[in-house]
Amino acid sequence: MFVKSKTFMYQVIAFLSLIMAFVGVMVPGIPATEFILLCAWSSSKGSPRIYRFLHNNRFTGPVLYNWDNGKVISRSNKVISSISMFLCACLLVCSGVNSYVLFFALSGMFVGFLWMWSRPEEVKNLTKEC
Repeated sequence: MFVKSKTFMYQVIAFLSLIMAFVGVMVPGIPATEFILLCAWSSSKGSPRIYRFLHNNRFTGPVLYNWDNGKVISRSNKVISSISMFLCACLLVCSGVNSYVLFFALSGMFVGFLWMWSRPEEVKNLTKEC
């Protein structure tokens, strides 16, 4: 009984994170890559169908391959994410939101920005040439 409920929870997390990833593609400021990674992790434990879909998809497959082989985030994804965060920060500053909301949102984006740019950009070739 416990195993079935645990599998079901992984399926729910996978499904919800996949929906949030699709929303993140359309809405600046919502991270799509992180939700794809969460979906891949949870689907590996609860939904082989979603897991295969993510790894065989032409949009998410390369991102997951890079992550599985060295926790790599490509430069193009870093640039796109940085531009998205910058635009979201500009919208927040110009919209006049509460200063606490502004502080926490900008702090979160800054931490995410630093973490993202600290990741390697290429999968290292593990074969040694003689």
